[in-house]
Amino acid sequence: MLRVLLLLPQAALLALIGYNTITALWGWRDRRPAPAAPPLRLRVVVPAHDEERVIGGLLSDLAGQDHPAEMRSVFVVADRCQDRTAEIAAGAGAVVEERREGEPGKGPALSWHLQRHPLDPDETLVVFDADNRIPPNTLSRISDEITSGHTVVQCYLDATNPDASLVAEAAAMSYWAGNRMVQLARSNLGWTADLGGTGMAITSRALQEAGGFGDTLTEDQDLGVRLLLAGHRVEWVHDVRVGDEKPASIGVTMRQRARWMAGKRAARRKHFLRLLSRPTPARVDMAVRLVQPGRSFVALLSTLLAAVAGIWPSSLLMPWWVWGGAAAIQFLQPVPYLAREGIGWRRIAGYPALALLAALWIPIRLLSGRVQGWYHTPHTGDVSSSTPERDPGP
Repeated sequence: MLRVLLLLPQAALLALIGYNTITALWGWRDRRPAPAAPPLRLRVVVPAHDEERVIGGLLSDLAGQDHPAEMRSVFVVADRCQDRTAEIAAGAGAVVEERREGEPGKGPALSWHLQRHPLDPDETLVVFDADNRIPPNTLSRISDEITSGHTVVQCYLDATNPDASLVAEAAAMSYWAGNRMVQLARSNLGWTADLGGTGMAITSRALQEAGGFGDTLTEDQDLGVRLLLAGHRVEWVHDVRVGDEKPASIGVTMRQRARWMAGKRAARRKHFLRLLSRPTPARVDMAVRLVQPGRSFVALLSTLLAAVAGIWPSSLLMPWWVWGGAAAIQFLQPVPYLAREGIGWRRIAGYPALALLAALWIPIRLLSGRVQGWYHTPHTGDVSSSTPERDPGP
């Protein structure tokens, strides 16, 4: 009986590894961008809390968009700011709204803005973080995708500062691999990608039918599930790359990811059974993503099980070669996907940095149980350009 109880979770873990390995194959193929179309009305909203160091770059990029000026508006929600964020945003031509009270967090800030200024039926909401950098065609490409029939789109989230530290490089590597192996794969399968909290666009109808923004710790993940339940799929726009500053210190990384993990746990409690009550491939996939631990942690766990089974063979553990093979697949599969993303081989040589995020998973999990409220990730403004070189070169 004990053997069965121990082998069953091992079989479930191997099934999860196999599932992720197979679904990732659909990420190899690039998606075809929507054709150019007449411009739609877009409302860009930037929630910002003490972002004087970085917001000027994003607003400059927004001013340089090729989407017609009369078809876009830019709002900055200066959320309980103690610095010059509002002054800088106003000087850059944005409509500034200063929020002085209320629950902290991006979700409450966006809800506050929309309560004051509801979207018109023909408007699409576009959300960026204050530290983002975007290429000139971002808004026009979002408009084209919405015109083609998508009600929710999520742009590629890139890293602007992969050389800031080892932990920033590990985060960048995780995003680069996951963008293709998870997000693009889901779009190519006809399922739903994840909302990233920034670089996302939602039509007025989709947002209304999903119930608007919530006040959870991860408003993007919660909204993404509610959109799926309401019949709206998140389309992944792989060719539009939104630069995003990654935390450069372990402390900030752990606090940020602890909030993410706590929010994911809340979304799982709230939506898991609803997703499975009327199962479809997309809903089952979302349910799996809500319950699974971090992929790098699963790879590290497979390696440890292989070592234990090799040193102390036991009938209570699957053979070492089973776990060794599972670990090898997980560690090696992302490499060609990174190369397909245009990541240079010198950069790929730093791929083992992902082990750092894997090793932090357990302490982050413990820390997430103590999360009481929103944690604002500080930004340094360490951004070289909106399209940073990924490979440092020779």
